Amino acid sequence: MSDVLSFGLGLAVAATGALVLLAALKRLTHAQASEIVDADRRFEATFEQAAVAIAHLDADGRWLRLNARYCMLTGYARDELMRLGVDDITHPLDRPADAADRAAMIAGEVDASVTEKRYVRKDGRVIWVKATRSTVRDAAGRPEFFVAVVEEITERKAAQVQLTTGEAQYRAIFDSAVEAMAVIDAEGIIQSVNPSVARVFGYQPVELIGNNIKMLMPDAIASQHDNHLQTYRETGRRAIIGIGREVLGRRKDGDVFALDLSVAEWMRGGDTFFTGIMRDISARKRTEVALRESEGNLRRLQKEFAHLARVNDMGEMAAAIAHEINQPLTAIVNFLNNGLFIAAEGYSEDGFAEAEQLMRDASRQALRAGEIVRRLREFVGQGNAARTVERLEQLVDSAMALALLDARTAGILVQRMPGAGDAEVCVDAVQIQQVLVNLLRNAVDALAASAQDSGVLRLSVETSAHADGTLQVIVSDNGPGIAPALAERLFEPFVTTKPHGMGMGLSVCRRLIEAHGGTIGAESPLGGGAAFHFRLPRFEQIRE
Repeated sequence: MSDVLSFGLGLAVAATGALVLLAALKRLTHAQASEIVDADRRFEATFEQAAVAIAHLDADGRWLRLNARYCMLTGYARDELMRLGVDDITHPLDRPADAADRAAMIAGEVDASVTEKRYVRKDGRVIWVKATRSTVRDAAGRPEFFVAVVEEITERKAAQVQLTTGEAQYRAIFDSAVEAMAVIDAEGIIQSVNPSVARVFGYQPVELIGNNIKMLMPDAIASQHDNHLQTYRETGRRAIIGIGREVLGRRKDGDVFALDLSVAEWMRGGDTFFTGIMRDISARKRTEVALRESEGNLRRLQKEFAHLARVNDMGEMAAAIAHEINQPLTAIVNFLNNGLFIAAEGYSEDGFAEAEQLMRDASRQALRAGEIVRRLREFVGQGNAARTVERLEQLVDSAMALALLDARTAGILVQRMPGAGDAEVCVDAVQIQQVLVNLLRNAVDALAASAQDSGVLRLSVETSAHADGTLQVIVSDNGPGIAPALAERLFEPFVTTKPHGMGMGLSVCRRLIEAHGGTIGAESPLGGGAAFHFRLPRFEQIRE
């Protein structure tokens, strides 16, 4: 009923207005009336063709008239909008503020207002608009209608939101950064600092903002800072911007310390600003100094250890020489004793020939002793001993002839099991023979020590070739075997089971075999005794 009444009153007002207008027109001249009509047409054209949305609204927020731009803005046809009110297209969250704004204008508290709010278009899309509204009042001061000029600001609003979000993110990063951060202008005046500055430099932000950044630098650097800024402004030549470097900073208490500084340049409103990111690296520098000192101490220790190692090598070499030279010296004594025995029996032609042969054998062993000394010195001193290609079987036979001279007289049954055929090795023949002699003599000594407890004393030498390209030699006996306590340390220096042994023989054997690219080991078979074995690369494998 109220809508019908309002509509009737509106018609009455319009009719009365028309009568008044006709009465007034009768009193006007034809020229004056034409001018009014032209002005009305111009207003109508301006209203309709305006680049912004324009509308007249009543006190309830319903449209009295609106232009085409308003229809384009909201997506509704003109007749659709005329059936709606402004609240129908205003975002629900913005309706209370919009109603309060209209109420203030109706009450005469304000005559105009500018607000930013959201419209919901016909297609459901939400847009931001800037609405400028003013009140048109009658002669009595009562509001007749509102004039609204509306323009879309969705893009600008989005940019503002993005800018605000970006600033909030920057401020969050700026304030929470572990590194000290300061913003200065082109003259070096501090504009802002983050909380970490207090931790690094000892200043509170209020003590820094508005002052020159030079207060955070030692005097020698601070005196040049203004010149650096001036040079950059004049030439654009960068000394640190975007590069980063290590510099010195000064704390509030005067302490000078090392900083890792990086600087970024940016613009705002045509003005240049710089953001400095400063990391305290004084602890790292102290660590580096301590590390350099430690490295120096380590190098000194290494030199001392190298010296001790050389002394140790010399001691091992002396012990090895003493051990290894004992074998040819023993052979020399045996040969000479046999010669003396022949001489005591009286010389005969056969005896003289035998004595002569013994003297030759003794001479060869003397030369062999000298060769052993030379080769051991080369080995311990990391020298390159000359190597030749030798048949493994021949090396083994030569060593057996030397080491087992007294085996038969000692009641030892020697078994020879050749299995390497014509296979060859590239070795230092003297060194490998020395290994063989040492293993054979150890077996003889072990058997001699157990002669009273055993029946038949057996010593066997076996050679074999393997598919992995190695040749193996096994020297085994049925003597007392290897004590479990010594099994793992058998090849270490100064480890021995002999009452008067030096414990160097097996250690030297290991060095010699490993120097030839081979391996050496020992084990106690289930049937008793001991078996020592070593492997060497076959010559064909090396040649390939």
